[in-house]
Amino acid sequence: MSTPGGSAPDGSWQWGSRGNYTDDADEAMSAATGGAMGGITDSIAGWDGVVDDLADLANQVRDGQLDMNDRLDLLESVAGYCQLFMSKNWRVKGGSYITLPFDAQIGPNKGAVPHQNGIRLSKKGLWRVAAHVSFYPPPANWFTGASAVGIDVVISVVTTTGVVYSEEAYPLVVTSLGSETAAFAHTLVVPTDEQYVATVKVKHPKDWAWIYGGTLRSSLTANKWDNGTDNAVVLPVAPDGGELTGAPA
Repeated sequence: MSTPGGSAPDGSWQWGSRGNYTDDADEAMSAATGGAMGGITDSIAGWDGVVDDLADLANQVRDGQLDMNDRLDLLESVAGYCQLFMSKNWRVKGGSYITLPFDAQIGPNKGAVPHQNGIRLSKKGLWRVAAHVSFYPPPANWFTGASAVGIDVVISVVTTTGVVYSEEAYPLVVTSLGSETAAFAHTLVVPTDEQYVATVKVKHPKDWAWIYGGTLRSSLTANKWDNGTDNAVVLPVAPDGGELTGAPA
């Protein structure tokens, strides 16, 4: 309480030489907390700034190449190049092969172009196609009666009419320990211009599986190495060769 015009009772708190009052609520709070509230406010503002800086840095690390999409001059010495990623996370139905939608370009391209969720290889020659596919940690009910689940990830190069030309499979095993990633490449000779498209497809035995998109966890890349087309051999299924008992001759 205040004691205007009188003496404060023994043992009461007093405002030094300024009398038994304060100018306003902010002064009273500052006096009662020893100025600590101002420090807390400054700390909160500082931490918000750190969070904003980290968010900006994360965007730069993950998406910096997006600013180079039109920089074709960066590929002057490259025979062919294109890179895509999935712009969304996807819930993929099981039981059959599903082509993944690599629908967003990152960086410039040359001699190859985005085409129907994949990359059309515009020029004949020797190409190397690489894929990066990441699966969410699976739900617990995936492992009823089993400790692991097999999944197939396939780089599939098809004609523009949808006929398979060349494929490479990457079988992987998903367990209850967490997420799983497939990262592999397929090298092939393309015999003609503008006729072949590189895609990625997956197959799993469960009802649904979640797959990550974004530049950190997904990519489909095509790099051209040479213009030659010799030995454009495709052998999807090899015959048995018997037993090996030493180094092949």
